[in-house]
Amino acid sequence: MIVSGIGYTLHLALAKEITADIHPVFLAFWRSFLAFLIASPFILFGVKIHFARFGALVTRSLIGSMGFVFGLIAIWPVFGLPLAEFNALSFTRPLFVTLFAVLLLHEKVGIHRTTAVIVGFIGVLVMTVVPALLGAEGGAHFNVGSIFAILSSLCFAFTIVLVKSLTGVHSPMALLIWANLLSSIFILPAALAVWGSPEPATWLLIFGMAFAGFVAQFCFIKGMSIGDASFLSPMDYLRLPMGAVADWVMIRALPGLFVWAGAGIIVVSTLYITWREHRRNQKKPVVPPKPF
Repeated sequence: MIVSGIGYTLHLALAKEITADIHPVFLAFWRSFLAFLIASPFILFGVKIHFARFGALVTRSLIGSMGFVFGLIAIWPVFGLPLAEFNALSFTRPLFVTLFAVLLLHEKVGIHRTTAVIVGFIGVLVMTVVPALLGAEGGAHFNVGSIFAILSSLCFAFTIVLVKSLTGVHSPMALLIWANLLSSIFILPAALAVWGSPEPATWLLIFGMAFAGFVAQFCFIKGMSIGDASFLSPMDYLRLPMGAVADWVMIRALPGLFVWAGAGIIVVSTLYITWREHRRNQKKPVVPPKPF
């Protein structure tokens, strides 16, 4: 999980650097396509690729592609959303997952988790709206990149709900291969409209970004598959200080007070949801397997 956080932060930092000259949609295509090329050789080592639940695979990749493009647009220098703030807003994923679990999976959510979700979204307002209203942290304006960051988190939350039902029929590596292949196909038409001709040095950065993203994805899935989610999930919040370090190295800026305050509220609420989910799973009776 720690390596995943480092890879994800490096992935975002390179993306922010590359999108200063390259359109985010063009970058999104090449990131997905190169990640597919990196992952595809694993088929030779026994990763099985099949078409079970292909409709769900397509839906997951389509929504995931939108989330990825929204994320790149959020940190695009046109909006200039800092990496630490983007990471902090991405922590809303568990909140959206809870909402989708109710709406799509018809899970029952009690007063505790409902309150935690509401508190978490209050943290989002503290981080984005309050500074704009008070004119803090650089002026009374709302960073549109925050909207794209939240949309990205919303899309990825939807894919997380789908992945929960897909891991029973596809291995984690197979899901990565399918996701990057289908994302390349979905993003290509839009990428052709903004096609560019990067310099050789930029191509190296794009490949480095794709590799960092692939490592981050693989380590996250692998960590979650062999460890206790209630213990590992909080480690994902290390991305906030990692993003702050990246911002300092790149633009000599640190997150403001409202970013830390809002992120703290979001982290506490999502940790509470994780803890409640862990306790609920512990209380579930163990059902013995059916005899053959």
